[in-house]
Amino acid sequence: MQGSGARAWGMAGAFLARPDDATAASWNPAGLSYLRIPEVSVAVVWGDLDSPTRTAGQITTDVNQSGQSPDFAAATYPISIGSASGAVQLGFQRVISFDYDRTIDQELALRTIRQSGGFDVLTLASGLQVSNTLRFGLAINRWWNGYEQSFLRTQTTRPSLQVVVFRISGWSFILGGIWSPVESLNLGAVFKSSFTADVELSRERSDFDEAGRLLGSASHESDDLEIDFPIAFGVGASWRPISPLTLSADYTRTDWSESTIRSYFVLPPQRPPFPTEKVVTLDELPYPSLIASQVDTQQVRAGVEYVVLWGRVRWPLRAGFFTDRQLVRSYDPATRTNSKIPTLYGLATGTGIIVGRVLADVAYVYEWGDYQEAPTAAAPGVIPMVSVRSHRIFVSFIYRHR
Repeated sequence: MQGSGARAWGMAGAFLARPDDATAASWNPAGLSYLRIPEVSVAVVWGDLDSPTRTAGQITTDVNQSGQSPDFAAATYPISIGSASGAVQLGFQRVISFDYDRTIDQELALRTIRQSGGFDVLTLASGLQVSNTLRFGLAINRWWNGYEQSFLRTQTTRPSLQVVVFRISGWSFILGGIWSPVESLNLGAVFKSSFTADVELSRERSDFDEAGRLLGSASHESDDLEIDFPIAFGVGASWRPISPLTLSADYTRTDWSESTIRSYFVLPPQRPPFPTEKVVTLDELPYPSLIASQVDTQQVRAGVEYVVLWGRVRWPLRAGFFTDRQLVRSYDPATRTNSKIPTLYGLATGTGIIVGRVLADVAYVYEWGDYQEAPTAAAPGVIPMVSVRSHRIFVSFIYRHR
């Protein structure tokens, strides 16, 4: 559950202690106190991922995923309350995007997954500077929307088509603070509340024989599901040793080990021998992995921004690095158990331009990592290696009305 915007991601997301643009509400709403004029902002993101699994040096599973989606949009207006000044904002964020197409190419099957939608948030937020050294912010979030997914399995003796519609609704809040003990140094902290979301889930499944003839089908829907989304918190520091240079670092953690989904259900294969129950309901599972070894995630981020000054031209240059600990354990050959926690690594770079009242920013993020899977029964001495390579491009536009 990360923040948005090309400026922040150009610094690898190290933005908790100096979030001084409109995307502040998604990182640390205290940063809205920096905004002094009305503005409108939008951001979009494009991404692709390649994740092959190599067994004995050969690619046995190849996962490819690509897509684009809205990232953020907001309208912000300055306010003052007594001696405190800041801004109020009405915004939209796509917290988790499902706008992508995915293929999983295996030896015995090709799986094609098409998804659209995302977990979206409508936010009413405000940040205020209450003294020369303290800023506070609050964001109230209304979670809504979800995704539609079609899953087609072909090139197999067991072809299948499945359609899923998954919708959520719920409320959460974000609290943020920024303390500046000296003018050049900011220390930031943010807390994102846990919450329970109501879920509507519908499924359809059809199974076929090798000739494409329908063997059986089933469907089911329910609005009795619930998801417990976890607490998240972060701390950061940002230092400006000279006016054009900003150095930032953050640590964030999300307690995904506490996240569960209740009354989740699946449809078993509709082929001989036909199942006695067409719906299998599961009382409680970890979410989103549905795997018992789900753990907390954490990120460490560091970024730099340098603004080149050339007459009236201001040209920001940004770069950063981050580590991203994943939420599902991987295989450890030393203990022969799923006890390792894989970590991905990322590099980011970005820049921007100001044309009149319009600010445009762009960022590129590359993420990579490798981890091992448990050997299969067919090859007990061979340990598959999974490689993850991800590319994302963020573009943001801000219009400031002077």
